[in-house]
Amino acid sequence: MANTPGATRGISLGRIRSARVVVQPSTLIMLVLLAFLFSSSAVGGVTQRAFSLGLLMAVLLFVSVFLHELAHAIAAWSFRREVKEIVLTLWGGHTTFDSRGMTPLVSGVTAIAGPVANGVIAVLCWTVAGAHVLEGTAQNLLEWVVIANILLAAFNLLPGIPMDGGRVLESIVWAATDNRNRATIVAAWTGRVIAVGVLVGSLALPVLLLSRSPGIYDLLFGVLIFSVLWPAANTALKVARSLQRRENTTAGSLMVVAVGVPYSASVADAVAAAERAGAAEVVVQAADGAPAGHFPLATAAAVPAELRSSTGLQAVTSPIPRGAIVAPWIEGDELVEQLRRWHGATDVWVVVENDRVVGVVPLAAVFSALQ
Repeated sequence: MANTPGATRGISLGRIRSARVVVQPSTLIMLVLLAFLFSSSAVGGVTQRAFSLGLLMAVLLFVSVFLHELAHAIAAWSFRREVKEIVLTLWGGHTTFDSRGMTPLVSGVTAIAGPVANGVIAVLCWTVAGAHVLEGTAQNLLEWVVIANILLAAFNLLPGIPMDGGRVLESIVWAATDNRNRATIVAAWTGRVIAVGVLVGSLALPVLLLSRSPGIYDLLFGVLIFSVLWPAANTALKVARSLQRRENTTAGSLMVVAVGVPYSASVADAVAAAERAGAAEVVVQAADGAPAGHFPLATAAAVPAELRSSTGLQAVTSPIPRGAIVAPWIEGDELVEQLRRWHGATDVWVVVENDRVVGVVPLAAVFSALQ
């Protein structure tokens, strides 16, 4: 899998170009477990020779995973992307690279490079095995590499996040819709379906294909794969939905309709202006027209009717710092940046369009919408 953010702690094996090659300690544990698993099927039980052969099979599997990740890195380099890390983990690996300004083409090609590399390895090893250049154990190991790489390619091509096939599907939908977050949602949902399918299949296939009841190993395999796929797909789905909400949220969509009135107006003038405009908020403008304060229409309505004409706006107005103005169309990162700038300095922004006050945006509403 490609493009997992953040630095990784582990055993550093050096660098390939600019990329650190890292092996997490859990990978070594997996090597030993796989060695026992592979050797336990040997005739005569787990002997020293069988364990050594199993360990060699496990090492060849992780070499195939490394070449898979290296292919991701090579694809990223071909697009002039900085590759930061190539990491081998308990469950496989990941490659981190600079994803700024990502496009569907870069994402899709980089993702599919890994499974393609496994396919190429399988074909090359199958060709050599078919020529019977090797014999005995060496021939068996070569045939094992063919099977391992076919399985790696097939699994990673499944069209759901977090597999590479999920990133390819994401890229296709992204290119078709011009909406990356929508594409990620589609690929994440597919990943969820695959996770459930693996769990159900691990229990159903023994019955359908082998005419036997599923055993504890079938269940453990299904639960293990599900526990890897489901959380990753779920996280991608949550992040994409959050980012999509950010993209779809504008200042105008969150604003309360407001009307601007001069600072010299009375409460009665402000109430009349708000009622004519169908506004729920009043923005008080300074002598130069800049917003200086605001108040809800309900606050002004609380002033007795007979006193409104003689009551100035200062009696009901909350101040607004100069410059707390936004356009109705700002969205996404610009909305977040304005929130960072004004958080703690004001409780609202004034929305201005064509030099006219059209609304106010409560910052609490912005926080709620972006959560």
